[in-house]
Amino acid sequence: MKKYIISILLFFISLSLTYGQTILIRPSSSIGYCKADDMEGLSYTYGLKVLLMSNDFQRYGLIINHLNIFADEKRAYLTTGIFIEQVVFKYFNMGIGTVGYINTVRWGKNPFGLYTHLGYEYNFNNWFSIVAAYQSEFIFRKSFTMNNAFLLEIGFRF
Repeated sequence: MKKYIISILLFFISLSLTYGQTILIRPSSSIGYCKADDMEGLSYTYGLKVLLMSNDFQRYGLIINHLNIFADEKRAYLTTGIFIEQVVFKYFNMGIGTVGYINTVRWGKNPFGLYTHLGYEYNFNNWFSIVAAYQSEFIFRKSFTMNNAFLLEIGFRF
């Protein structure tokens, strides 16, 4: 799995160097609450977004997260998918993506879902920024699952 993630990162870096696009790498972490018919409890995620800049306020790329849900039993998913985001009014950051959830704790179905966030982005300079946002994940399992969390990301532009 590490080989695939590293190869995807190298692909994006080579793409940005070839075509002169700016690449944005944002490690992220969130803590929140997950609810479904069959489970309910605290959740947290950590991961990475690799985004290419279309212009100063629009971006697209990949999201790779690890979602942990503490319910009656621990449940964990590796979240991967495509992601787009936009910054309006210089500080308001909003993004949406379609993602797949790969079950990492037990064998079973790997559902798909929708990832969104709305929040505040502040750029300290041309290469460093932070994002604080409200994150929502809609996981389309047999019992519909909703995860709501507070998200914090630190961005580095190259």
